[in-house]
Parts: sequence; C-alpha cells; structure tokens
Amino acid sequence: MDYDPTNSGHRTALATDIRATLTGLGFTRKDLGAGTREEVYFRASTRIRGVEMRIYTSIVDGEVRDVGGDSIKVCAVYGMKDGSTRGLMKERRVFRTGQLEEIAGRVKDRIRLVAGDINGVQSCRCGGPMGKSKAGKDYCMDLCWKR
Repeated sequence: MDYDPTNSGHRTALATDIRATLTGLGFTRKDLGAGTREEVYFRASTRIRGVEMRIYTSIVDGEVRDVGGDSIKVCAVYGMKDGSTRGLMKERRVFRTGQLEEIAGRVKDRIRLVAGDINGVQSCRCGGPMGKSKAGKDYCMDLCWKR
C-alpha cells in the first residue's frame, strides 16, 4: 500500500515498522537531550572504540512526522575523549515515499552500507578512528597530533 503522510494510521504503522526493524538489528533508543524531539536509535561498533551508528527516525510522539520534506537519516559518529561527538560518515537519506512495506527495508539497506563503511575505517596509533578531511586526506579524529 502506498504510504500517505497525511494519514495518521500510516504514520503510526511506519513508526512501528521502523522500531521493530531497528530493535531486531540490535539498536537501542538513545536520548540526546532537550534539543532532539525525534526518536534516535544507536548501536556501538564492536570494532572501533567510541564509534556508534545512529538512526534519526523522524518518529515523534509515536508516529513519523507528517512533513514530507524530512527523512530518516543513518550515520556513524565518534565519541571523542572530551565527551563531544564528531560525524564519521553518513549515508543517503531514506525518504518516506512509496510502498509502506518498503520504507523500513530501505532503512535496513542504508544500515548495511554504513556498517560496511565502518568496517573499512582504519585506526590511528592512538586507537581513534581515521577520518577523511575535505581535501581527501586521512586524519586522526581524536586529534592526537595536537596533544
């Protein structure tokens, strides 16, 4: 059935599908504080310390937002030693369009892509992950050369 963002039942069903998919893949809900209203799910990397994959679901108050312009985002972040986070990578957005049953499947596909990219990340000698600068050069995301 085609997803209709104006239909509250569709928005609730999609939120349920997304939650079930994420919990089935080992993701846990994370509270990011007062600035974030949507449900965010995360799963820590088993390979690189401090790296976690995050899914910004666009679920607010039990249903996905009715605004058609936003999307579901899949990314990986690195938790720095000072407590802040830095973006490590992101994948294309998952737009909530098309068949209701296919949207959660597209989220799963993006998760697989980011998980594969995380597995390709090299580690610095200090243990932090290596990121890519805008110029395409590798650098330590822990900024260990500055210490």
